[in-house]
Amino acid sequence: GGGGGGGGAATVKMRGLPFRLSTHDIIDFFRGFDVLPQSVQLVMNGEGRASGEAFATFGSPEEAQRAIIEKNRQHLGSRYVEIFPANM
Repeated sequence: GGGGGGGGAATVKMRGLPFRLSTHDIIDFFRGFDVLPQSVQLVMNGEGRASGEAFATFGSPEEAQRAIIEKNRQHLGSRYVEIFPANM
């Protein structure tokens, strides 16, 4: 891959995550992908508890797409996780 011009980072949204999950667990889940560790964010609900959703940014749209294809509906803990583009 000779990085083309268009690139830039791309963010995915995750849904159905275990509530006890940490950002480290998400980085681990995406091991082997060009995920930006500092980009991983757990979404909190009104009470400041985990909502089961999170965002993660990848170094390129291609990597984000690959993560969606390979990791969507994979199990993370006891839950299966949905992954889709965040900018829908």
